[in-house]
Amino acid sequence: MRNLRKITATTAVAVSTATLALAAPAAAAPVGTAAVGYSTRLIFDKNPADPSNSRLYWRVYRVEDNGRQRKIVDVSWRAGSGIGVKNDCTRNKGWLPNGSYNITLHPSYNGSIIKGVAFRLNNKKCSAGTTTRTDLFIHSEMTRSGGQNRNVESQRWDGNGDYKSNGCIKLKPADIKSLASHYKRYHPASRTVTAKLTVVS
Repeated sequence: MRNLRKITATTAVAVSTATLALAAPAAAAPVGTAAVGYSTRLIFDKNPADPSNSRLYWRVYRVEDNGRQRKIVDVSWRAGSGIGVKNDCTRNKGWLPNGSYNITLHPSYNGSIIKGVAFRLNNKKCSAGTTTRTDLFIHSEMTRSGGQNRNVESQRWDGNGDYKSNGCIKLKPADIKSLASHYKRYHPASRTVTAKLTVVS
């Protein structure tokens, strides 16, 4: 899998959101420095060879009093977007457009199809500017309570074929629960966080 070659160190700093006040435990700072906050980044790296086998990265940086940022958390999960169509202007089939997104965590979302742990994204114009993509989420297949319903296809995870989506970012149930657990250490649920997700390819 690619190692986020599209993202340089400069770009990574540019997409960081505002520093968070101290809110979660981390490794001790080096002698002579102190942690003054944390910066979190969520990056979806689309895989052109197989959009259903892309990666979603969660990274946490500790901001020290000397202005330096030290990466203290770096985890990732397999994720998919779209049904294999790489035209981001194709509604309900194409992968997610590149760019920055606001996100809101819903621990028990209760949509008509999407249920359980889900992150709502803002609408986004495609790269050509001709289509606005709507109803965008990071989600999985589960019941509202986070379980599995074998009688409803959209509420049960059947395997790798379920990484395909109508254009959202899709993870398997255990992985989106893991992401939510990491996320809630730094951001409260049901509160929109601006420019938190960056999508690249």
